[in-house]
Amino acid sequence: MTANGETAGVDADGRRPLRRATTILGKKWHPLLIQTLLAEESLGFNDIKAEIGGISDKVLSESLADLQDAGLIVREIVEEQPVRVNYSLTPAGRELEPIIEGLERWSQTHLADAS
Repeated sequence: MTANGETAGVDADGRRPLRRATTILGKKWHPLLIQTLLAEESLGFNDIKAEIGGISDKVLSESLADLQDAGLIVREIVEEQPVRVNYSLTPAGRELEPIIEGLERWSQTHLADAS
């Protein structure tokens, strides 16, 4: 217990799990990357970039690394000529499907006129 009576490692308001989730899902490109990989079994870097559009190589690379570190995607080196890298969702990443779909439905309902 800490000096103010809280249990160490737990937020006073109990929101730590939501904060961890929004740290990942709250980044601009992360939900779009997850949505893209939900639609396809596995994609290469350039295929992902083409599907999403408007994302730089640097930001895409950093975003893929973030999602990999979070355990939501897996990076697989395909030993063909030329050697390439494919990305796919882990089971934990696939479990985000109803959340991503819910965000999309909510946006269509409530943000239809927003740009």
